[in-house]
Amino acid sequence: MKKYWAAQEVLGRAEQSLDRALRQDFSQPVLQGLDRKLGAFEDALASFKWPADKAPWFGSRLVTGNQDAQGALDGVVRPTKDSTPSLKIASGGFNANARTGVAPGSYSFNLSLGGYTATLGVDVASGDTWGDVLGRVRDAVNGSPLAARADVVYQNASYQLDPSLAGTGSILALSVNPAREAQDLSVADVSGSLLSQLGLKAADNPIGPAEDKQYQISVLQKAAPTAYTSTPVDPNASTTLALGRHDMAYAVGTGDQPQSYISKVYDPAQAATLAAGTYSFTSQYDGETRNHSLTIGSGWTWGDVLSAVKAEVNGQPTYVKPSSPTLAGTTSSYSQPGVAASVDSWPIPSSTQQGVNTDGQSLTVAGAAGKDLTLSDGSGGLLSTLGLTTKLTGTPVSFNVEANDTWKDVYNHMASALNGAQQSFTVGSVNTSIPSTVTPGKNLWHQGVSLAIIQQNQRIGERVNLLDGRTGALSSMGITANQRPGQDGMISADGRETVSENNLYSLDQGRVLAAALNDTGQAVPLSVTSAMDEVEKGWSRVTDAWNGLARYLKNNSDLLNPALGARLEAPLAAQAPNLRWMGVSSMGRSGMLWTNLDTFWKSLSADAGKAQATLADAPAGMVPAWSQAVAGVRAAGLESWLKPATAFDEHRPTLTSEFELEQKHRLVKLLG
Repeated sequence: MKKYWAAQEVLGRAEQSLDRALRQDFSQPVLQGLDRKLGAFEDALASFKWPADKAPWFGSRLVTGNQDAQGALDGVVRPTKDSTPSLKIASGGFNANARTGVAPGSYSFNLSLGGYTATLGVDVASGDTWGDVLGRVRDAVNGSPLAARADVVYQNASYQLDPSLAGTGSILALSVNPAREAQDLSVADVSGSLLSQLGLKAADNPIGPAEDKQYQISVLQKAAPTAYTSTPVDPNASTTLALGRHDMAYAVGTGDQPQSYISKVYDPAQAATLAAGTYSFTSQYDGETRNHSLTIGSGWTWGDVLSAVKAEVNGQPTYVKPSSPTLAGTTSSYSQPGVAASVDSWPIPSSTQQGVNTDGQSLTVAGAAGKDLTLSDGSGGLLSTLGLTTKLTGTPVSFNVEANDTWKDVYNHMASALNGAQQSFTVGSVNTSIPSTVTPGKNLWHQGVSLAIIQQNQRIGERVNLLDGRTGALSSMGITANQRPGQDGMISADGRETVSENNLYSLDQGRVLAAALNDTGQAVPLSVTSAMDEVEKGWSRVTDAWNGLARYLKNNSDLLNPALGARLEAPLAAQAPNLRWMGVSSMGRSGMLWTNLDTFWKSLSADAGKAQATLADAPAGMVPAWSQAVAGVRAAGLESWLKPATAFDEHRPTLTSEFELEQKHRLVKLLG
């Protein structure tokens, strides 16, 4: 008997091992097949589209793309009345090399968009060509603060580039990207009649539905904003930046920028450490050099020194008052045109107490935008002592580092200063992870923080540049080293290159909007087709994929939990009456679907709203409801939809122990 029970134990273990092997052997192919069928169903659901313009159906269009376009290109057809053509205003056509008929002089005009108006000026010189004038108007528009774009385009035949461009030759075209909220661009002469002489007029609105056609589109590059990030640091670690004021400058776009020098901050009542005597320096501005000389008296305060340097630069004598009034700034009888100096208040933080400040002053020397300004020391090193040594190109911004500041505090100070100075980019802290050096040899990480500077709503060709000041704060944070310059987006549509600041492109007078999602590497088709045709084709793809899935569930019903089929069939049951109205029938117990296309088309024509609610509207429409059901199936894990292990019993072969085989052998001998 012992041998018998031992044999039974061995047999039991063998059966358990076989059960596990059988479940794995049979379940893996089933789960792999289920995954494929669900994937095909998901793809069909994702490709189903419903037109934005519901009626009339004969004029409704949809944008479709093949497999190559998936994830790289997308598009939508706008109703004609809501179309957003990028071209808003165009001039007549001109010979760019011909002398202009516009009288020499200064002209001004208003450019208006979204409730804002900018008054722009253009100078016309004697002998200018039409190309010169068109180019100057273009540059004025592109240099304005409004989100309008001007280009000089060329066409050798009327309407070659756009149905609104009737002229031939060089044409001034004003546009607004279709993603911009404001689209109401307008222009008007203010002084003179320059725009009237250029023949500027509003572009024509499109007529009729979008054209049925196939575009060949290559995404050459995606638009991206300028971005900077600092080196990750421990947010609670003490900053290594020096106590006090730190300066920097930002510049947005390629337009002319001002230049400036900013001194250190001083207590105006504190005695200056400069020795009494005469100091010299030079200022070079727009090609002109001015020599300056300044005599500093005994007992002067820092406030006296700053006021005297200001007076000297501005050519305006002033009195400083140490023990007795002294006239300063007398060596220059007049100011250098375009250069101005100012003494400004700035708080001096306490070296021991956070949030405690005393009154301070600094000196700023600035030049007008587009003119080069350079300050150079002479005898005595006055500029070096004051810190007037680093040129800032752009708009200056400053912030203070206070006593006991952490890196998180510094980032908050800097973000507050930069965000308050402009609206072209955002500045904020971003959580990250940094390696720990506490335990050598261990790959450990802890929470860190970086400062992120990201451009917002950039225009074509517009970038953000940051320039460090005297203290090198940006460099210390790693910001200037960690820059992504940004770029414009570009596509080629039917061989014509088009640029965008935000990856959205207007085609067919704005009735078709194409979105570039990723580089394509080659031209891929994007088709505009009849909405009714595409809805019918899309539904056919969905039902074909569903039938394949339903057939698979039925064929593997012995191994798959019936709750899986019930979960996926629930949307069918919920929409059964409406589906029958649309000619969609279920084929018996198989769960597969069949569509009577005549009834389907009649239903679409009779009540497009009801058809949309049945098929496309979330959450109860068939496509979104099925998508949600599949997502729920996947979220639960495909293995959870297998039946219990007992379902695999019929696939298990019968096992016979060695003891039972020996018994049968002896029985045969006895009977034989």
